[in-house]
Amino acid sequence: MVLGGEQHQADGWARQALERMRRDGLPPTPEHYAVYYYYYTGSHPNLKMAMDLLWEQHGALTAQQCADLFTTHLGLEAEHKLLKEANVAIESEIKNVLKVIDQASSGTAEYGKTLDHFEGKLSGSHSLEQIREVVTKVANETRVIAKQNERLQTQLAQTTDQLTEMRYNLDQVHRESQIDPLTEVGNRKFFDHELAHAMNEAAASTTPLTLLIVDIDHFKKFNDTHGHLIGDQVLRLVARTMVENLKGRDVIARFGGEEFVIVLPQTRAIDGEKVANQLRASLSTKHIRRRSTNETLGGVTVSVGAAEYRPGEDADSFIARADKALYRAKETGRNKVVIEDAPPAVAAVKA
Repeated sequence: MVLGGEQHQADGWARQALERMRRDGLPPTPEHYAVYYYYYTGSHPNLKMAMDLLWEQHGALTAQQCADLFTTHLGLEAEHKLLKEANVAIESEIKNVLKVIDQASSGTAEYGKTLDHFEGKLSGSHSLEQIREVVTKVANETRVIAKQNERLQTQLAQTTDQLTEMRYNLDQVHRESQIDPLTEVGNRKFFDHELAHAMNEAAASTTPLTLLIVDIDHFKKFNDTHGHLIGDQVLRLVARTMVENLKGRDVIARFGGEEFVIVLPQTRAIDGEKVANQLRASLSTKHIRRRSTNETLGGVTVSVGAAEYRPGEDADSFIARADKALYRAKETGRNKVVIEDAPPAVAAVKA
């Protein structure tokens, strides 16, 4: 009875997923289906939140947005599957190597016994013919063991190459699973990992840590007016500008939709504010152009919320405080930086 109920529920999720895909104009590919199906199951809260936000802003998902959602929220499962398969392959290769080494060790032991046997014969030989016969047999045995060692060396070299290639592929998959494919900065998975690491480091070393949440002003209106391709161009421009204006230790990631996050280790909120204003100033010099006509479509501004880490708080609380500051920046006119918990006269710094 329970099984029947579960099947009925799964069928319902499948129907909802297919119906919504049709409404959004997306073909039912495996990736698209997985994104929509897991949305309706509610098993991936971050995925659901991101899709709700995109639907609210755009009314429908594009194929690129769907691919981004799959990579960010479901790609980890694919990575785990690949890691499992790779572990099996590596284990198999190691067993083969150990088997070859074992065979070589056995051959070497036999060779040692043969040499001992021939040594006894040689010491008991009195004629030149007997000595020549013993030496010939030793030479033959030596050639056999040399060929065996040569085969071992070849097989070990091949296995080393295979293991090296596996490691490269795993590293490549690991990197790609943490990169947002559109903007080429970190994705949500990368951000979660790096923020946790930065918080632990800040707590252990009692050094400051600041988080910035950056939101592109009026992005939905810009997207609706000029189309998703131009919107993608805006996202890439903002990401590239952030990379150009930040240091090597700083962490940049796409948080979802038109939001980005920046983690600033060893940085006070007041200094993080300066970084954010430098970013706004840099963006103010740039303009979006339609490549086909070279038409200038306008500039880009951002609103930024900043919060400084409080030792002992969890990541959700830290992010929520920066998000609250971002909300104040947008609520009070946009194109500004607001520090969470700062007095209003200090918090808002407008261009």
